[in-house]
Amino acid sequence: MALDYYRPNISGLTLYVETLAAALAGRGHSVTVLTLAHKSGLPAEETDRGVRIVRAPVIAKLGKALVSPAILAVARKELRGCDVLHLHSPLVNAVPFALLARSVKVPIVVTYHCDLRSPPGVIQRTIEALARFSQDFALDRAERIVTYTEDYARNTPSLAKRLERVRWILPPVTPPRGTDRTTDEIRAQYGVRGDPVLLFLGRFAEEKGLPYLVAALPEVRRRFPQAALVLAGEKDVPGETVGERLAPLLADPESGVVATGSVAPERIGDLFRIADLLVLPSTNSTESFGLVQIEAMLEGVPVVASDLPGVRQPVTMTGMGEIAPIGDSEGLARQIVRVLESPASHRRSREEILSMFSMKRTLSEYEDVYREAAGKVH
Repeated sequence: MALDYYRPNISGLTLYVETLAAALAGRGHSVTVLTLAHKSGLPAEETDRGVRIVRAPVIAKLGKALVSPAILAVARKELRGCDVLHLHSPLVNAVPFALLARSVKVPIVVTYHCDLRSPPGVIQRTIEALARFSQDFALDRAERIVTYTEDYARNTPSLAKRLERVRWILPPVTPPRGTDRTTDEIRAQYGVRGDPVLLFLGRFAEEKGLPYLVAALPEVRRRFPQAALVLAGEKDVPGETVGERLAPLLADPESGVVATGSVAPERIGDLFRIADLLVLPSTNSTESFGLVQIEAMLEGVPVVASDLPGVRQPVTMTGMGEIAPIGDSEGLARQIVRVLESPASHRRSREEILSMFSMKRTLSEYEDVYREAAGKVH
């Protein structure tokens, strides 16, 4: 498997790959993750839960993009004797990886995690165009393409035009981890006062829709005056101004809004224990599903999610929440209040959720995709 960032980096994509790789290794597969040493001090090679992790050195960073001339030499070595190269897109080195795999006759599988969207500006648009070309280059050479849902596949141009090679496989889900702390201890740690508690999990980035959620809070508090909003995620995101714009609100103890900063995966379960509702107000196709929705549902927490392709599927499948119009703070507030007013009608058992999002089924479907890809080439 190849991707730009891996652990200890925390993102939906890296957690997806980490979970999938470890689970496949647990079923007896030999899995190597090829990635970049995104920060100093990371080992060039290590093994974790049966997964071999190989990191190529980075010589420069251009925004989020990592520059590593060495990664192709590392990839050439790793592809020897390999049955499948599994690329996780978006991926900076998609073009050279695809060319290299073709040259040694190793079939390619691409998991398309999300679309590419850049901020306004000529330079940013140029970068997006180059990235999209790179992504499409790999998709054209992939034997099989995987994305999370049919809904997202049919509504995303890069996938819709290649639909005959696309498979939709629900993401690998594991119940969120937590600690044995009491809810009072958790609330005290993060400075959470009031009820009900709304939870946002994600980077402070424009496409995550956080400004719309903050704008919806006053309307929610008209119905629930003590409502609190917990924002969990990286605040200082390169190229983003959301954190800066929210600073005055976060500094006001009467606002009901608190920011936790990034939260380690092993503590995410604590946040669900104090939450009454998870809100996913994303605004564009850089969000394709929102795995955090399933994690919340497994902990009995309903969800309000944007009406985006893919993102609306967890609520649609489970009935455990409501779908809100995109980029509409009034509509978002209305759906939040609807869930808070009747929480019992928006809950399903943990067993039901685990059955819908079966890890065994996800792994078996991926194994089928690998066999199809390998069989088509060989």
